[in-house]
Amino acid sequence: MYKARHAWSFLSIPLLLLLLFTFIPSIAALGLSFTNYNVFDPVEWVGLNNYIQAFQDSEFRKALFNTVYYWLLVTPVLVVFPILIAVLVNQKLRGISMFRLIFYFPVLVSVVVTAILWKWMFAKQGIINYFLSFLGIGEIGWLINPSTVMLALAFVTVWQGFGYYMLFYLAALQGVPKELYEACELDGGSFWQKHIYVTVPLIKPMIFFVTVISTMGAFKEFTLMLTMTSGGPLRASTTAVLLVFQEAFTELNMGYASAISFILFIVILIITFINQKFLDQNPR
Repeated sequence: MYKARHAWSFLSIPLLLLLLFTFIPSIAALGLSFTNYNVFDPVEWVGLNNYIQAFQDSEFRKALFNTVYYWLLVTPVLVVFPILIAVLVNQKLRGISMFRLIFYFPVLVSVVVTAILWKWMFAKQGIINYFLSFLGIGEIGWLINPSTVMLALAFVTVWQGFGYYMLFYLAALQGVPKELYEACELDGGSFWQKHIYVTVPLIKPMIFFVTVISTMGAFKEFTLMLTMTSGGPLRASTTAVLLVFQEAFTELNMGYASAISFILFIVILIITFINQKFLDQNPR
């Protein structure tokens, strides 16, 4: 009882902060999603009209498609690629800590700074096209071509994020018993077989965790789009969260923006349940 009371006393401040800055604003936003509210006029109850309008709005459907497309480009790479890097840096070699720091360094750079730097590099006269010219490839308008803009944004996201997820996998790898690798080697297992049949099954909970948080990160990303493309060209990089930002703070359609955000919340929730179902069907 004594320990439980002290534990709750330590948790009380974080719980209070969550209540004030997460739960109450979320409930208020849910209420606003059923209203027509633009800050200056009184709140007008409209029921499900904002949700109906969202599904009838071609801009929202386009933004949702862009968000899902961006997620499909980013999340599979951020789930698989960091595993390979974590395995490589999980070796007892001299100077391996420096390699870990190098891989993690992009995470330390501000997203806005990253966006500005890569915007320069992806420019038609930027360094990316300069190096491609040596391969005989002409100038590519990475950020002004609707067919390439999301690829460029996804590349920047992977570049900045893979070191972050690498640390999660690295922590999980520390808990894999070395005896299992030795047993696999005695059975004639190769380097890749060791990690396919030993590493992957044992770190599956971490794979699920990375899948969930990378999915949430992909669906709520808008800083790169806002800084690098402003949602263009032709709204090819306008994601659902960027549309929420534009509707809420440019058009002042607070009710409609809240409805879009909760639709997005439901989509993320469904994807998370699907991931959890897949994990449950494939236990360790």
